[in-house]
Amino acid sequence: MGVHLLKQFFVFPCPKCKNFTNAPVRQKRRRCSFCGHMIDVSKANCALFESPDEATEAVKLFNAAQGGEEFQKAVERSRERVLSLVPDKRLGPNDISGEESMQFPSGKGKRLMMLLEKEASEKPCSLGRLEELCIDYQLDWDWVESQLTKLSNWGSVIFPRPWSIQLVSEHKKKRSKLSEEQDVSGAIVELLRELGGSADYDSIVGHFLTLGVAESAVEASLNKLAKTHQVYQPNPGIMSLLPDELD
Repeated sequence: MGVHLLKQFFVFPCPKCKNFTNAPVRQKRRRCSFCGHMIDVSKANCALFESPDEATEAVKLFNAAQGGEEFQKAVERSRERVLSLVPDKRLGPNDISGEESMQFPSGKGKRLMMLLEKEASEKPCSLGRLEELCIDYQLDWDWVESQLTKLSNWGSVIFPRPWSIQLVSEHKKKRSKLSEEQDVSGAIVELLRELGGSADYDSIVGHFLTLGVAESAVEASLNKLAKTHQVYQPNPGIMSLLPDELD
């Protein structure tokens, strides 16, 4: 008769909205189900539970009580075991040597889409693995996190589970069909309207890369809009619609 091994779970509050949630012990990141914030589990105040069911019940209890004494007791009971399971340090792009670095496009948006297409196209990729691979792709996780939130809002990626991400198949199909040199000036205006009138250049490029539009085509379309006085740059790297275009 086989032995059924239960998976341990961390329970912790989201640092942004303060609601409690959980994640398997080996997952380094999860998306908050309440506010969408990407939670760094290694920095969270965690309590350890021996099974998914125990963790789920604890989340309900702690949310009902808004944390309180019961959560603090759970944290103290499992403090030493939690410390042994959570990594001490997160690596960043500056922690790797440039001698063995891979060759990638210069644009951050292009590198991010290359990473997502390789790791999260056919099947979901855990947020923890994506963060680790950001080092190889010379991407800063804080920037990537903000882009993933925007890509999710645009429907370009989904989170099959709170700790995994996947490119949406519809956008992969569009990517193979669309011309890389098309004029997307009208689509840029619509996008900026949806975003309240302004967006940074990398976000605009990242959005259109998911649709198969090359960065050169986006840049040419932005230049066209600037020449026809539809967009301008209030600050370096920020593109804004003129007031007349917001209606």
